[in-house]
Amino acid sequence: MEEKGVRANDRRSHRRKYIMQNHQKTAVLLIAPETGQLPDEMGPLAHFISGKSGGLGEVIAALCEGLTQRGVDCHIATPNLKKRFKQENCLDEDQWHNILDTINPDRIHLVKSSIYDDLASPYEGDPLLNAAEFQKALVNHVITDIRARHGGNLIIHSHDWMAGGVITAYARSRGCPVLHTLHNVHTGNIPVNLFFGVDTDSLSNYLYLSGNNGGAVVDSQATAIKNASMVSIVGQRFLGEIVDDHFADQAFIPPNVSREVRIKCSHDAVFAIINAPARCMYPEHCRGLFRRYSANDDVIAAKRENLVAFQKRTGLNVNPEAILLYWPSRLDPSQKGIELFEAIAHRFVVAHDDVQIAIVGNGVGNDRTHEEICGRIACSSGGRITYQRFSDPLCMLGFAAASDVFGASLYEPCGQIDQVGNLFGATATNRDTGGYHDKIHEMTLTEDGAPKDSGNGFLFRDYDTGGLWYGMEKSVRFHRFSPEIRERNLKRIMRETRKIHNVELMIEKYLAAYEQLNGGIPLA
Repeated sequence: MEEKGVRANDRRSHRRKYIMQNHQKTAVLLIAPETGQLPDEMGPLAHFISGKSGGLGEVIAALCEGLTQRGVDCHIATPNLKKRFKQENCLDEDQWHNILDTINPDRIHLVKSSIYDDLASPYEGDPLLNAAEFQKALVNHVITDIRARHGGNLIIHSHDWMAGGVITAYARSRGCPVLHTLHNVHTGNIPVNLFFGVDTDSLSNYLYLSGNNGGAVVDSQATAIKNASMVSIVGQRFLGEIVDDHFADQAFIPPNVSREVRIKCSHDAVFAIINAPARCMYPEHCRGLFRRYSANDDVIAAKRENLVAFQKRTGLNVNPEAILLYWPSRLDPSQKGIELFEAIAHRFVVAHDDVQIAIVGNGVGNDRTHEEICGRIACSSGGRITYQRFSDPLCMLGFAAASDVFGASLYEPCGQIDQVGNLFGATATNRDTGGYHDKIHEMTLTEDGAPKDSGNGFLFRDYDTGGLWYGMEKSVRFHRFSPEIRERNLKRIMRETRKIHNVELMIEKYLAAYEQLNGGIPLA
């Protein structure tokens, strides 16, 4: 009897030890359709993974870097965009497979599927099918595996609709806390039958279902918001615009999404965290520049050198004194206003003979319409306008070359091109909406009678060609000032941007949210 009692005590002791060991630390799993360059701390596979196609990817990269440096056990799940990763790393098929077969992925969980093999972006091909494949793998394998490693202690941070849907429904059904971040308001209505292999019947109470003639569909973004413990939106102004139904006469915010955001707001479960660029995007660290520089250098001289390199690479007329207006956004007529730019681009460079314009960006999904239009505009411009499909090194060189980074957004949750442009010593021009209202402040100069220099760019109000022309002309006027005036102000803008949009502050705000979800217990 005594021996049995000893063995029972030993078993209880082992159980207590196991429980203590596995409850000491809660992990964070970032789930996202894209990422920027991951930090080395994520493991040796990090060097080969970068599927960035927008600001979302840079936020993911910055979070991974900041969390791992603070000792948080951070994981990321993202699609295995084999074509993209091979091209960016100049690898053939055998070399890529050798990497996956021999390198321990550690904290990087690539969702593999033949569906993704020939895609450079998760939004190419059939985005709904891509999303269903991604969400199934997370539910059936990835989440369970990571939770098991940490004794069930896991916080999920899902990003946008492709990382929502059944992922967040499953997490809630298993009692796993979720922070869901809206980087945009798009959603994907995925037919339920695409989730074969997932027990959707057991998740039915957690799914935001709607019906159509083709059968039931899961609203991925609305489902994510519904099931999230907390929701973050990447801009304070845009959050207010959603809650106040500011865009009631527009069709781009799905009613289910705005309804769920308002419900979460009524429970004080929504907050705003403005995105901040990762340090690897600062001009003194950025790969791909002809000359790296900081606010302590001769900014005008450094930008001239990068401008000439950019002009030679893109076919623009070589002119180191040109004012370069730079469009580094996707060619999206539903949000970014590309059709407004196309309508005035040629006339603008004719009317302003010291101006050049560069567009670096892809069309939306499989739509190449605006790529073709921008290509034709560039071809007919006599070297004054260039259009290039997106590549990360070229895009970053464009920021270093740019005088002004501009756009014409109908709406904007956050936007990041203005921040990056300011970091690189460029002004920013865009419509006075959402994130641009939060971040762009009108330039005022002592030369114009202001008490002091202030501001970082130029805003326009109307979503039409006249508004865009007005904003671009304000920018051109500033860039015609003397080099001394521009140098003084561009250095000021670079320094102020680092203080205001500091990636450390963004990470601390997310950490505070994670710790709230973790019952107030620190993660590191």
